[in-house]
Amino acid sequence: MKSVITGIVAAALLSIAAAFVLDTRVQETVDTRFSTSGVRL
Repeated sequence: MKSVITGIVAAALLSIAAAFVLDTRVQETVDTRFSTSGVRL
């Protein structure tokens, strides 16, 4: 039973960390990603 709870807590922490990294570092809005002189949005 202890290993199941440990696995659930580890999965929750990993998902929170992944969401934080994706929100702050990886994903960009369309305006910032494709802001070149050849693209007009």
